[in-house]
Amino acid sequence: MEQGKILSYQEIYDTPSSENKESLVDVRTYDSKILVQYKKLDMLPYTGENIFVRDAVAKKLASANAFLLKDNNYCLKVVYGYRHPDVQKIYFDKRRAELKMKNQQLSEEELDALTHNFVAVPSVAGHPTGGAIDVTLADASGNDVDMGTEIADFRDSEKIKTFSEEISEYQKGNRKLLHDILTSEGFAPFYGEWWHFSYGDREWACFYKKPSSLYSPIDFKSI
Repeated sequence: MEQGKILSYQEIYDTPSSENKESLVDVRTYDSKILVQYKKLDMLPYTGENIFVRDAVAKKLASANAFLLKDNNYCLKVVYGYRHPDVQKIYFDKRRAELKMKNQQLSEEELDALTHNFVAVPSVAGHPTGGAIDVTLADASGNDVDMGTEIADFRDSEKIKTFSEEISEYQKGNRKLLHDILTSEGFAPFYGEWWHFSYGDREWACFYKKPSSLYSPIDFKSI
């Protein structure tokens, strides 16, 4: 995959989906040193204040975190994992309605593709599979490392791209470290948002040219 290429909705849609029935676990199951900072309240009715991911995702994050702690004195801080499909649909429908008001000329399919640039179409979204994470780096005191923007700060769509030219060399280096550590564990980056990575979902399968995804959206509650 070309570095920096942002996959389109159609490319991900054309990637077959499958489900291997792998369980969801707490993101810290295999490494309690991974930091968790749950920033949104949308999943409280489903998982409380815990962040869940697929079992393989938790194992890969533990491996990545061990490397960071050993060689960089950094650790991973995960702020989002599994998202219930109903929550994804609420986000998507809200943004779609906003965009429709400004783009009356678009067909339904074109509107879906446009909305996907901001909020993933529920059927192909990674978070509802438990395979996607929003993650950053933290220092030894638990403070966020400077990545150029905060997670989910959408005020500048260029600045949040992984290889943005609008950030400092220091910030670029931090993004590269996060990118290289996670891709070495088999995660697929989403180059439109430096903090978003996934394993096993349709975007991952498309990025690595796999025959199909490992995971599909699931209905999960832990409470």
